[in-house]
Amino acid sequence: MKQLIQNKKIIYGIIAVIILLAIASIYFFRLNFSLMYKDNVRLDVQIGKQYSIKDIKQIAKEVFNNQNIQIHNVENFGDTVAITVEYSDEELINSLKEKIKEKYALESTDDLVQTTNVPHLRGRDIVKPYIIPTAIVTALIIVYVGIRYIKIGILKTAGGLLLKLVISQLLYLSIIAIFRIPIGIYIMPISILLYLLVLIITIIGYQNKLDTIKQEKNQKKLQY
Repeated sequence: MKQLIQNKKIIYGIIAVIILLAIASIYFFRLNFSLMYKDNVRLDVQIGKQYSIKDIKQIAKEVFNNQNIQIHNVENFGDTVAITVEYSDEELINSLKEKIKEKYALESTDDLVQTTNVPHLRGRDIVKPYIIPTAIVTALIIVYVGIRYIKIGILKTAGGLLLKLVISQLLYLSIIAIFRIPIGIYIMPISILLYLLVLIITIIGYQNKLDTIKQEKNQKKLQY
C-alpha cells in the first residue's frame, strides 16, 4: 500500500513538472500555430483553364522561396487554385503572375490573382465551440458514473474520472507546447479521441472492480 502511494506521488510529481514546463514554454515562446491558423496571405489564382497542382506548387516555391506554402483547389471546374503563404507583396505577386502567365500561355494577368490577408486564429477561438458541449456531456457522464458505481465510492469514481479527463487534456496540451507541435485542424479531433479513450479505459476499470466486489460478496454468502 505504501509503495502504491509512493508511486502515485512520483507520477503526480512528473505530471506537475511537465505542466509547469508547458506553462513556461507558452509564456516565453507562445504556441506554434500551423500556416492556416496564423497570420497568412491567401492568393486565389483564377487561371481559367485546367492546371496541375504539381506545376503550381513548383511555381510557388520558386516565387516564395523558403516560406511555408499550402495549395488547394477552389472550385470544381478545376480552373482556380488557392495558394496560402506566410507573406506576400506586390513584387512577389507580379512574379507569380508572370510565371503562371508563361506556364499556361495566358493573354492577360490583370485579374489573375486576388489577395486576402487572413488574421491569426486565437487558441480560444479554436476551443470555444467545444467548451459547452464537452462540459454538458462530461457532467452527465460524471453523474452516471457516480450512480452506476456507487458501491466503489462516488468520490473515487466520479471524482477520479473527472481528474483523469482533466489531467489527460493538460498533458496533451503540455506536449504540444513543449515540443512546439503546430496547432492545426487535427488538434481538436485528437483531443476528443484522447477524451474518449481515457473515458472508456476508466469505465472498464470501474466495471471490473465492481464485478470483483460482487464476486467477493457472492463467495462470502456461499461460505455462510
